[in-house]
Amino acid sequence: MTRPNLLFVCVDCLRSDFVGTEHADTPFIDGLAEVGLTCTDMFATATTTTPCVASVMTGAYSEHNGVYSLEEARLDESVPTLAEHLSAAGYDTAALVTGPLVADTGLDRGFDRYAYRDRREELVGDWFAEAADTVDALAEPFFCYLHLWEIHDPVRVPAEYDDSEYGTYPYSRALAALDRSLEALRDRLPEDTVVALHGDHGEAIAYRGGYLHRAARLLRAGVRYGLGIDTRALERRLKRRFDRDPPFPDHFMESGHGETVFDFVANVPFVLAGAGIDSTTVDAQVRQVDVMPTLLDLAGVERDGDPPIDGESLLPPDGVTDRDAYIRACGKSLLREKNWQRAVRAGGYKYVEYPDRDWRDELYGLDTDPLELDPIEADRVATRLRSRIPEEGTRDGERLAIDGLLEDLGYR
Repeated sequence: MTRPNLLFVCVDCLRSDFVGTEHADTPFIDGLAEVGLTCTDMFATATTTTPCVASVMTGAYSEHNGVYSLEEARLDESVPTLAEHLSAAGYDTAALVTGPLVADTGLDRGFDRYAYRDRREELVGDWFAEAADTVDALAEPFFCYLHLWEIHDPVRVPAEYDDSEYGTYPYSRALAALDRSLEALRDRLPEDTVVALHGDHGEAIAYRGGYLHRAARLLRAGVRYGLGIDTRALERRLKRRFDRDPPFPDHFMESGHGETVFDFVANVPFVLAGAGIDSTTVDAQVRQVDVMPTLLDLAGVERDGDPPIDGESLLPPDGVTDRDAYIRACGKSLLREKNWQRAVRAGGYKYVEYPDRDWRDELYGLDTDPLELDPIEADRVATRLRSRIPEEGTRDGERLAIDGLLEDLGYR
């Protein structure tokens, strides 16, 4: 069979509600969503990069692939990757990555070339030529994983896009600039190339930069994350005061990802566009772990089923129904593992627990409370969702020696 070329574009921090909407001036990205297969309700495995990418590459949750956080991030050697499957099927494979995706994670497995770059080398800048040359040199069929950092905090907006016509926020304007560079890169690809556009996790945007916001966050970090005092009730009161009419879903006191499992940092876009892909919108709830089996299905590559994976293919799209979504918050800004969170989103509810804290679990009714500001009492629902949290495998606790890199990337 003739296998399609695959360009997988992962835009770090890309929210689902910034694709196909008017929050940013992105005609190319919006065009992909219009002509391709678009998932509106896909949820990330975690809200920080490395566990998300590991789930994309393995179709498995952290409990089954060994990548739990930015630092406890060495992929289990027994878990095959998307790149390994495609390489075995004859694909020329290349990864152009940045951020915390160092080769020591094991995410380089299966790639003929795994090129890690400094976060300041961006597609919207001089690095475009190198990226384009790399893609031009790939033999068909090829699989190229392109990980982009342009809208990750701290955002740097190119001067020519630093204008309100491209969006209200620096995030929007940087995305508008990236949109043009992505279009220029796509124009160089063979016609039979399928483009997958994805965000590893979302981002908080609306309240960043204000003095009151910074002061509240600093106080919260010391009391809740440092001292372990449950401040959630007070936080919710403050959020209800400030979050009455946000321009898009967001929470006061949140300025980044990794700290929470709220939908605005967990709902990520997934778009497939190119030869043989019909215009389709999948509005069923799906998961990041579904990406790998979908791309293997698209490429006509079978896996032997061992070890089993957590994800299922999204093809054909007309047969996709709601799937339970499991989400974790394990970011470095939580200070230590005792502050990690786990959630299950299913049946119009979200259950949230703090496994290493003696704190009451939370349950949100998403139909009536989409901003997740008012927990409800429904013990039977909470028990049912709690039972769907994946069982944890054996953890060796090994940590990558990347603290200096993470500080340079802006993680504190």
